[in-house]
Order: sequence, then C-alpha cells, then structure tokens
Amino acid sequence: MATQSKTAVSSAVDEAGKKPPAFIFGERPETITAEVSFVRVTGEVFEMDCKFKYRTRTEFSALWDEIVDANIPKPPEGEKFSFAHLADRGLDFTVERTLKYLSGWGLDIELDKASLRQLCDEEPNAAPAFWEAYRAALVDGRVKNS
Repeated sequence: MATQSKTAVSSAVDEAGKKPPAFIFGERPETITAEVSFVRVTGEVFEMDCKFKYRTRTEFSALWDEIVDANIPKPPEGEKFSFAHLADRGLDFTVERTLKYLSGWGLDIELDKASLRQLCDEEPNAAPAFWEAYRAALVDGRVKNS
C-alpha cells in the first residue's frame, strides 16, 4: 500500500476565524462501527452493533474480489458426497471469510472462530447480514448518529 500523507481539510470557520480540520487525509480509523440486523430462525429481528476493519475503497474492492474468487473446498477424490460434509466445509469457509472483516460484535461472548461458527450454524441469516452491513458502511456510507 502506498504511503499517504496526512493533510488537514477544513470546511467551516470557527469563532476566531480559523478553519478547524473537518477531517485529515491519510488519518484512517482502524475500525468502523455499523449495525447488523437479521431475521432469526424464530422470525424475530435481531440487531447489534459490530466493529469492522476499516478498508479504503481500493482495499475493499480487493477483498471483495478475493471473496468472490474463493471456492468452498471440494471433497477429496473418491469421497462420497454428503450434504452434512458440504455444510461443515461451508461453515468453516464462511467463518474464515467473515473474520477477515469483522473485528468485534455486540454480544456478551468473545468473537472467535468457535462462537462465530455456532452463530452462523444456528442463525443462517447472520453471515450475509455481517457482509451487507460491512459493504454498506464502506460503500454507501452512513450519517453519524442515525
């Protein structure tokens, strides 16, 4: 990644007539927060705030390419096809992919492979909700406090 310089960008004048920086180019946050919402298997809507790894537009596009190009591992030669085995591999794949961008969640349990795997296994709508919240936060943007 190219080194970016930090440049203050002003947009308003303060009482002394000076423009305080509205933001600083090159000063990137480590994480961003976005609300994740999905319909549980019970039909209830579940919402929580999650922390995601910040990526620039270019970095996010590269991650998206990586995710789209990835393939769920196929069974070894000669192994009989099994939906249970496919689901197991699919969950592992989903968890690995999700941990590339999810860095924290609003649950009382630690975010790790085991807990994320259990959530994605028990609540199938969770994994796509994490991706959609992350994508929307980086691509669509959002208004603070909304």
